Amino acid sequence: MRENLECNFTIAAADDVSSAEVQGDDRHRLVAKIDADNGDINLNFSSRRAMYDFAKSLLQEAIYGDSGQQEFQPLIADGGPLVVNGVRMPSGSSRILVFYPNE
Repeated sequence: MRENLECNFTIAAADDVSSAEVQGDDRHRLVAKIDADNGDINLNFSSRRAMYDFAKSLLQEAIYGDSGQQEFQPLIADGGPLVVNGVRMPSGSSRILVFYPNE
């Protein structure tokens, strides 16, 4: 298994899905871009760990979320991007809005 990513885990509603590795190393990023020519949405992860934490955030929302939506956006402080909802997105990245039935 690459980068020691855990394939068996539990997740609780209150868990912080961002790993210490992503929190401590700003090389772990997601850049979301829309290709205006064909409408494709590109999610460019700098590492598998960044993708893993993003996926855990979506999983947590799928299980425990009750708002019907989740937002991922760049948040910059002290000159650098912060981790929000398990992912670090640099300035210039498009926001990601996820909507789902609020059942």
